[in-house]
Amino acid sequence: MPSAFTNITVEKVYSQQEFERITAGVIPECMEHKWFVFYEAPWLYMHRSWTGLCVFKARFEVVGESVKIAQVQVNRDPAQYSNTHEEYDASLLKMLLDSLTNRRLRY
Repeated sequence: MPSAFTNITVEKVYSQQEFERITAGVIPECMEHKWFVFYEAPWLYMHRSWTGLCVFKARFEVVGESVKIAQVQVNRDPAQYSNTHEEYDASLLKMLLDSLTNRRLRY
């Protein structure tokens, strides 16, 4: 993550099984796979596969039987990531994480 980033609020809760799928990450196997995702505790890193640039970092917190998103950092270096709309970033992150829980990441 570059020094130019912002924290956004993303409210989402996952089961332990879903969290295990999320932290398994994704290694892109072809050009159609747009994201490289890996977990180095306590952070989940989400990089664009073609450029290698980090777009999201997410930290999770265990709450009872569930795991919730505790903190999200989003790249704000305009040379690396041009979006500045927090609502879009939150929606994109949730979509990507939900895809990981189903192991169908094709974005």
